[in-house]
Amino acid sequence: MKQLKMTDNKFDKVLPDVVHTIRAATALAAQDINFYRSLDSQLAKSIDSSGNSLLDLTNKLLETSSSSLDEVEPIPFGKDNLPWKNVVDMLDFLYEKVDTLLDQASSSKQAGDQFTYLEDGTQDARAPSKAIPKPQLDFHTKVDNSESHPFKPKISSKPNALVPFEDSTNLVPGNEEDEEPPHYEHPYEFEIDNQPYPDEILLEKEPIEPESWNNTGAIWVDTIPKLHEMVKSLQSSTEIAVDLEHHDYRTYYGLVCLMQISNRKKDWIVDTLKLRGDLEILNVVFTDPKIVKVFHGAFMDIIWLQRDLGLYVVSLFDTYHASKKLGFPKFSLAYLLETFANFKTSKKYQLADWRARPLSSPMMSYARSDTHFLLNIYDQLRNKLINKGEGRLQEVLYESRQVSKRRFEYTKFRPSRASGGNVVCPVMSSNPKEPFTNLMAQYRIPYHKKPLVQALYEWRDNLAKVEDESVRFIMPNQLLVSLCLLESPVDSQKILGSSNYISDSVRVNSKELATMIQSILEDMDENDWDLVDKLSNTVGNDSAFINEDELDPNTIKMATKAFDNLNSKLRELEYYDSNSDLLNNDSSLLSDILNKQEDQFSVEYNIASNSLIKHSIGETKERIESLLEHFNKVKDVGIAAQTSTEEPQESLQILSTENATEESPDTSSSTLAPASVKVDELITLRKKNTINNISRNKVDAPTEESFDYANADKIMLDAKKTKSRKDNSKKRSFDPYANTGDGPQSAKKSKRVNNGKTSTFSSKRK
Repeated sequence: MKQLKMTDNKFDKVLPDVVHTIRAATALAAQDINFYRSLDSQLAKSIDSSGNSLLDLTNKLLETSSSSLDEVEPIPFGKDNLPWKNVVDMLDFLYEKVDTLLDQASSSKQAGDQFTYLEDGTQDARAPSKAIPKPQLDFHTKVDNSESHPFKPKISSKPNALVPFEDSTNLVPGNEEDEEPPHYEHPYEFEIDNQPYPDEILLEKEPIEPESWNNTGAIWVDTIPKLHEMVKSLQSSTEIAVDLEHHDYRTYYGLVCLMQISNRKKDWIVDTLKLRGDLEILNVVFTDPKIVKVFHGAFMDIIWLQRDLGLYVVSLFDTYHASKKLGFPKFSLAYLLETFANFKTSKKYQLADWRARPLSSPMMSYARSDTHFLLNIYDQLRNKLINKGEGRLQEVLYESRQVSKRRFEYTKFRPSRASGGNVVCPVMSSNPKEPFTNLMAQYRIPYHKKPLVQALYEWRDNLAKVEDESVRFIMPNQLLVSLCLLESPVDSQKILGSSNYISDSVRVNSKELATMIQSILEDMDENDWDLVDKLSNTVGNDSAFINEDELDPNTIKMATKAFDNLNSKLRELEYYDSNSDLLNNDSSLLSDILNKQEDQFSVEYNIASNSLIKHSIGETKERIESLLEHFNKVKDVGIAAQTSTEEPQESLQILSTENATEESPDTSSSTLAPASVKVDELITLRKKNTINNISRNKVDAPTEESFDYANADKIMLDAKKTKSRKDNSKKRSFDPYANTGDGPQSAKKSKRVNNGKTSTFSSKRK
């Protein structure tokens, strides 16, 4: 800009004018334009005229900046609403063009470092479109989401086989002891392990340059004759590159929408939606061990091929594992294209909706770029692995074989982790029996909400299978969490107001969901009270916690041994005599269960002598019998009951026999029982006369002068300071005109009303 000012004064005011224009446009955008349009028709016409002129200039700028007029669609002008989204997409397109040109300009300074760039367009293909009809509705073989049986390989023959087809597609019965469900084995597992790679893969060769990107194009394959012609060309190749484009938002399992295949001369793009049931013929090429199949990151491509198309791969070379063995800083295909092919692709179409037909020119170019340069990259990576030595190439081939042996299986028939390392299911949860626990851990849902999470998770999964939609389309995880946090009572309006985004499935089934959630919340509440009642009934009942009939003697002996060891340690810590008879091999707690020997004993600690006294079981029985005999003698004495004329209260006092001894029995009135009361249920009924007790306390207690708490010194304050403050303080005089200068009080602020929302989300402001 400084250079422009020095050379020509007519550009001096360009930058200030641009800044002023941007500020004015920003200020205008902050206003309610439609409101002002409705007030003044002349202003509305002026706004429409200005907007139309600006869009005309924008369309002309767009046409001049594009190399192909077919890729650019003029932005239409709408009188009701300005097409801001189209304008934003156009600006993104222009910025990417500028960025591309700047990269080309900077890279052109370096000789031999000229990049080729993927052609781009203005279309935003990142978000899946609801307007695209579901292609699975037109499949000859309908998608089966029932999971009523194990997944069966979708092949009717087995070309290039070492094991016959009949022996490779048998159902393997399950094993109940190991919890292994029945399943079908991988039909080409033996061939993958035993078919050797071609000898040429172990030799270092000069990389073969790919065909010119700008002078060639891809062949669209959507008919049977074109498919057979492509297979014939591929059979004469020694290496082919393969890639897939997948869609998983509007279907439960997912759909392979596109397959890209390249050899050294041609590129093909196969419409796998239209030819879904006819692509098994590609097994003639894919399972031929003499043809190397080059993939990048094939760990999911292998699953998609066998799940949707019944295709399997023998002699796989995965450039992803080659990148890892060579220690590259990045392992993505985009990095390999930039580093080894001087080609820059775009991330814009990574998440595109590949169900769209016909494909736009930029989407075709993006799909073609995934395989067009891949064979040349394979040549360079193979040479680097050979030069590295130390068996790096062999390690990559081994890892590629493990990827080829990956097998798809339904979630219901998922094997155990020990035997299912290469098995992939739609739901790969760490807890197969309760897969929703991962969701609870991720979003930190309280554990007591588990029944509600489980019900919503299963409802979502079942509906997704019936409608062949992804669980994300039926109910995103964030929405499921919001529904789990609802409190009773729950109705359809509360469901619709639980989140900012409500999916179509939740909106249509809001009443069903509200009924289900309310019922579960009520059951959870009842179960909580049942648990409280159960715990309260078991308090104080030892038999509820320990059932002697169910105790295993071996378990008791082990526990007793551990208990004895702990007591031995305690004896050492307390400096007990190591020769003391405090402990022996018998159990002090459970010896009557283990055996019925006569040498059982109990231990008493004497506080006076600070010693331990051991009593045999015979001595203990004599002491108990003596105590019972004593109570039989005193039970006829009766109870000296005290009565009261005003509201007598009965108190129940259970007599404790634990502290009673034969030498010093307690003969007070509170411990005497009537003759009708049993000894083991000894209860004292005592009448209390509260008035007599109070009067007796007043007579016996010495009279004291009442304490004046009001005039006493404060404990937490200094007495001197407090006294001086009292002396100096003066009473404030009353001013009758103190409030005459105050104005009228303002009206109270009205309660804020949120239209369109429930009271749950109303702001609590004061």
